[in-house]
Amino acid sequence: MEGSGAKKEIALFVGSLEGGGAERAMLDIGRGLARRGFVVDLVLMRLTGPYLADVPESVRVVGLNTRGLPATLTALVSYLRRRRPSVLLSTLPTCNVAALLARVLLRCSLAVIVRQASHFSMDYATRRFRGRIALSLERALWRFANAVLTNSCAGAEDLKRIAPRIAPRVRVIRNPVVGPNLAARAAEPVDHPWFHDGQMPVVLAAGRLSPVKDHATLVRAFASVAGERMARLVIIGEGVERDRLLALARELGIADRVDLPGFQRNPFAWMARARVFVMSSLFEGSPNALVQAMACGTTVVSTDCPGGTKEILGGGTWGALTPVGDHRALGAAISEAMDNPLTPNELIGRANDFAAESSINGYEAAITAVLNR
Repeated sequence: MEGSGAKKEIALFVGSLEGGGAERAMLDIGRGLARRGFVVDLVLMRLTGPYLADVPESVRVVGLNTRGLPATLTALVSYLRRRRPSVLLSTLPTCNVAALLARVLLRCSLAVIVRQASHFSMDYATRRFRGRIALSLERALWRFANAVLTNSCAGAEDLKRIAPRIAPRVRVIRNPVVGPNLAARAAEPVDHPWFHDGQMPVVLAAGRLSPVKDHATLVRAFASVAGERMARLVIIGEGVERDRLLALARELGIADRVDLPGFQRNPFAWMARARVFVMSSLFEGSPNALVQAMACGTTVVSTDCPGGTKEILGGGTWGALTPVGDHRALGAAISEAMDNPLTPNELIGRANDFAAESSINGYEAAITAVLNR
């Protein structure tokens, strides 16, 4: 890559491949662009995460081995001087800040595109002091970005409202969610007894066990469901809320019907075998798991949270929407979905609107537009 000056060299910059939606999206973007003939570097602050095993040979992995902004910025600038990609695409606050500062420091023709993976205003409102500082710095630096990408129309409107000067550079590109191998992975076996005994249907959720996902509301909602019918709840994912959620299940008397089996590399097989998939978040960017469950033919229920959720579900056409934090409404919607599911063909048809190739088209167009500007 060094010194070639080619127009199809791009570096994708993210913290790690730990398993979050933003990290997975960057991996899939890199894979898709590499198939289109781009020379792709996947630059990671830390060489960690279960998705490292999924990086294709067509994508070169670069580890900066850093933590924190100062060390990351130094290592990133060194990498950019050495490799000289034409475009740097970053996501998540620390990486976005480092990418934009690097552009300022280098004073070169490097184009920087930053990607907003979440709903910025809600992300800011729910962060503690240090997190708010990072997001405030990122917002101040957006003026140095060649383009600011977001994964939902709601996210785009939020960015334009809080930073109107960057409105012409804001572009909506959906996440690359439904890939060609999703159906095959959904058909793989699940190593969990609740999906094999046929005794009770499973209500499933997937995502980080963090406060913003508000799984506590889901556990309370499920308690009302379990009081009326035979059912079980499985939440796949890992995080700081694990102990609190298990304690809440014990307090509500449903511990024997709730399981948290941890992170799963193939959530599609679990989704395909669930009766209902539920998302209980306080806010989202554009939730991949919701689309993935639909692509597996599974009926979904979600909170009507800020972000792209309402867009995905067509205002309730493809899945019930309930008020954020309302466990009674969420429980009622889960029961209704169990009794009256949508047909798999309806759900799969909607999920195909989020096909990976369509997303890669968007990224390729955005990169081309920035290089031709």
